[in-house]
Amino acid sequence: MTWDTQEFAAVFNDLYPGMCRFLECMMGGSETAQDIAQETFVRLFRRGSGTIPAEEVRFWIYRVARNLALNELNRRGTRTRLVEEVRTHLNTRARNPEQEYEQAEQKQLLTGLLKLLPELQRTALILREQQEMSYAQIARVLNVSESKVKVDIHRARMRLRADWNEIHEPRAAIK
Repeated sequence: MTWDTQEFAAVFNDLYPGMCRFLECMMGGSETAQDIAQETFVRLFRRGSGTIPAEEVRFWIYRVARNLALNELNRRGTRTRLVEEVRTHLNTRARNPEQEYEQAEQKQLLTGLLKLLPELQRTALILREQQEMSYAQIARVLNVSESKVKVDIHRARMRLRADWNEIHEPRAAIK
């Protein structure tokens, strides 16, 4: 059942300001907080009137907003760590043709290691890292459960890390 315009406007006007304050505290900024608040209300609108009991709408809204904020914080944290690692790695190197060639070789090696991953793990990881899709979106694309997506991405990262370390830090030769 769709929302009556006045009914939805009343819910929005009643809850949006408090929702933004709540999210600003969680996110540490107003721009992202407003984006998440808007996404929350879009989800409520899509859900339709009457699908959530009137006395539960406020709780549903805050639960969804909290989950979206936590997802964003986790995504942001992962991205920040990855970007910082890459920056540190690149900044420690002076720019010269020899080092650029080495970086190109490393990129080629990483591409080769990605090809060794099982197809679902590789696809899930690429959708997550390159396309910045959520686990739910990846699950829809791959037609698997969200839990499977999380496990596949975790396993892909672990295997890539192990394979990379094996190549770059080989064990001492056995005597």
